[in-house]
Amino acid sequence: DPEAIAEAKRRFDDGPESISPEIRSIVLSSVVRHHESPNMIEQLISLYSSTSSNDLKLDITLGLTATKSPETISRILGMMKNSKIVRPQDTSRWFIYLIRNSDARSMAWQWLQENWTWVSETFGGDKSYDEFVRYAAGALLTRQELEEYKSFFTPMLSQPSLTRVIEMGIREIAGRVELIERDYDQVKITLEQ
Repeated sequence: DPEAIAEAKRRFDDGPESISPEIRSIVLSSVVRHHESPNMIEQLISLYSSTSSNDLKLDITLGLTATKSPETISRILGMMKNSKIVRPQDTSRWFIYLIRNSDARSMAWQWLQENWTWVSETFGGDKSYDEFVRYAAGALLTRQELEEYKSFFTPMLSQPSLTRVIEMGIREIAGRVELIERDYDQVKITLEQ
């Protein structure tokens, strides 16, 4: 709705801190998605780094991870390993929101594979460790991604903390792939009518 998008931008321009906490994450997500600029991203990252409000941090995380920009996605992925910006306990949240974003999914999945040693060393004993595996499975949806997931995580099945979540992830992605392959053509025809 163009009017809603314009109103979100107007509210953002009044200052992110002035937006009602009830709608702030939606406004920030809309503005990043539809009006993103380098200055906006700088403003939000700076505010994220300086605020002591966990609620505002969460809303900014949701807003920034709504991006469509490969440059911003890449920047966020780099920030996730910088504990001066993103606290380690918040890293999995940033990853989860990015991998759920269809524009960021492939970059987030690639990042996870390339940075798995760091993830394992940083979160191996933490309760969020399996979230990286579980939420990756929740977002992947192509046969190629299924094969990549299996190829990447199958060697880790012997790790007791990951065995169950990897097996569930393989089944979840496989089920999604089968559903898409079975129903895609009919859904497309129906939507085009």
